[in-house]
Amino acid sequence: MKLRPLAAALLGLASASDLHADSSESTASNDLELIVVSGRAEKPLKDVAGSVSVVTNDEIEQLQLSDMNQLFQYEPGVEVTGAAGSAQNILVRGMGGDRVLIIKDGMRVNEGYGANGQNDIIGRGFIEVDTLKQVEIAKGAASSLYGSDALAGIVVFTTKDANDYLEDGEQFGGAVKTGYTGITHQSHVSPTLALRTGHFEQLLHMTYRDGEEQQNFDESQNPFEIESKSLLYKAKYKLDGEDFINFTIDHWNQESTGDSADGLLHYFRGLADYGYNIKKEQSLSDKQTRAYQLRYHSETPSALYGQLNINLYKNESEQEDEQYAQLDINAPMFGVIEIRDMWETSLYSQDTIGLLSNASKILNETHILGYGLDLEQTESQRSVHQYREVKGNSTLDVTTEKFPKNEVSRAGLFLNDEMTFANGQLTITPGVRYDWYEMDPNGAEKSDGTPFATIEESNFSFNLGALYRINSQLSAFAQYGQGFKVPAYDLAYIEHYLQPTSSYAYQILPADDLDPETSNTFELGLRGHLGPIAFSTAAFYTEYDDFLETVLINSEIMNNDDGSFSHVFEQYQYQNIDSVTIKGVELSANWYLTPAFELFANASYQRGENDTTGEYLTTISPLSGVVGASYTSAKLSSQVLLRWADRMNRVNDGKAEVPNYGVVDWTLGYQLMHKMSFNLAVNNLLNKEYVPYLNVAGWDKGSDLTINSAPGRTFSASLKYDF
Repeated sequence: MKLRPLAAALLGLASASDLHADSSESTASNDLELIVVSGRAEKPLKDVAGSVSVVTNDEIEQLQLSDMNQLFQYEPGVEVTGAAGSAQNILVRGMGGDRVLIIKDGMRVNEGYGANGQNDIIGRGFIEVDTLKQVEIAKGAASSLYGSDALAGIVVFTTKDANDYLEDGEQFGGAVKTGYTGITHQSHVSPTLALRTGHFEQLLHMTYRDGEEQQNFDESQNPFEIESKSLLYKAKYKLDGEDFINFTIDHWNQESTGDSADGLLHYFRGLADYGYNIKKEQSLSDKQTRAYQLRYHSETPSALYGQLNINLYKNESEQEDEQYAQLDINAPMFGVIEIRDMWETSLYSQDTIGLLSNASKILNETHILGYGLDLEQTESQRSVHQYREVKGNSTLDVTTEKFPKNEVSRAGLFLNDEMTFANGQLTITPGVRYDWYEMDPNGAEKSDGTPFATIEESNFSFNLGALYRINSQLSAFAQYGQGFKVPAYDLAYIEHYLQPTSSYAYQILPADDLDPETSNTFELGLRGHLGPIAFSTAAFYTEYDDFLETVLINSEIMNNDDGSFSHVFEQYQYQNIDSVTIKGVELSANWYLTPAFELFANASYQRGENDTTGEYLTTISPLSGVVGASYTSAKLSSQVLLRWADRMNRVNDGKAEVPNYGVVDWTLGYQLMHKMSFNLAVNNLLNKEYVPYLNVAGWDKGSDLTINSAPGRTFSASLKYDF
């Protein structure tokens, strides 16, 4: 088991056992992962006309990755906002929020809610990492395959199956894994059972984690306690040939508890001099997802298809946040002397039911046709209940909806053709998809009494990819893709008023006349191997039109009845702006010095700007990458990795810059016995203090950035027994 960065993944390089091949050159040219994001049918990575990153289960084990925010820290062009226990979101090439489509085992995962992918209230990380067999990230617009939301890229999570634990002829197997993750002071245990009886296979995987919220370098934050539980059950019945029916139950739950109620007390922080004293505060966040899927797979040829997949699924996600605080108020100047108990309960839920299907048919030696039909319906809501009590008497009891309960219906039909020319040297894949979308607010009204509008849109998305095999060692690819995203419920329907301080208040007004966002991605790349050196390069350019941003539409000073200053009041609204542009380059290389020893490096450069104002996008990361070396023998594997980032000085006026940094990680894997393995990872080996740019993007100049610094030196280890 060893790390394979982007170059190794893109080239389909050898697994750990392949490192003992007769020559380093053969190692650099062997095939490995099959992926599904290209054409929604499996194909080797080396045959994909585009940039795709892959994170395998071996890498998760070797690097001791235990949370979604750690999954892509060695993948150029992919970042995750948020820490363990908090809202998380995936950014692909500087674009995140719900503009990246996330699919898990063929099911659409929940959307986020909050701040467009940065500092969200509701994240998208309702995923247990230990259940994952493989993660694929297709970079760039891909709505021609997956429809709305694939504006910037696609992330596909694939969970483990029973046959990942059972050898040919085995009827019973499994594994037990336990360990400790220092980044979150977390202990965990994961038992897995696999059973095969005749044509019937079953898998039961459970995980329990108990730890804390991720700390900063100084460990100055008051951490939340985090407890999570996961259950994955799969039942697979094999029919004739390679046909099968698969049923999946996937449950995940996480509870975070702490002694801080910032959302409830933001207005009262700093008012102790006026007699408002905080005596108690606590909070509880309960996240859960319940997913059910029935899948039919057929490879029995028919007149309509050679391969067919039909997925029927239901996915229910929910997050409930409860906060409590007690104020001891002695403010006679305001006529208030009381003990006030305060509660706030926020509920977010999103339920999706869908039918996703795809099929392929070999028409002749030069044409493979792919097509499919997708139908989905999603219901979303967000409510906040506020309750106040003094001496047992209620002084406030009100429930508000941040946006109306709404239903979203989606329908999509796609078609692509993989065409091969010049004796297999040239592959061209055009694709087109038609999407229809409707968002219904169910007759809800705005605060002014006017109804929210029903939003209905349709769109054609086109994609064209080309792969040219220059020779047996070198391939060039080019791709043009279109993306499409209908305005989400929280952007179109949100109606929100907040007074975060005594001197400032703001309001977000609904905007249900928004246009869909669209994107156009152009990409050129070259990959291959020269002797023992494997490499991959890609340059990309993406323009996002009708981009949605919050716009200040009104600002005024509010006065008290006596004419004295009260507070500043501002009104914001989501509006379409002309366009934003993101461009960049990604490079990676692996040098197999011997069958056991390897050097590797990758780097990503991004630049993103608002084309109207010329301002920098705050979701763009600085030039960054990984340099490392690995050693693998029959029982021992180890690697040293240097994660680095250049100084981020492409910031807007008045905003904070972030210094450059280099951080060393080290991993060690040892096969204790035939069925038992041990893995150790030390993150930030030299205990360096640094601040990742996305942790503080958009902060004002002069802000104390260290509060969001990365953790110092941490140790993680696991012990796994396979049976």
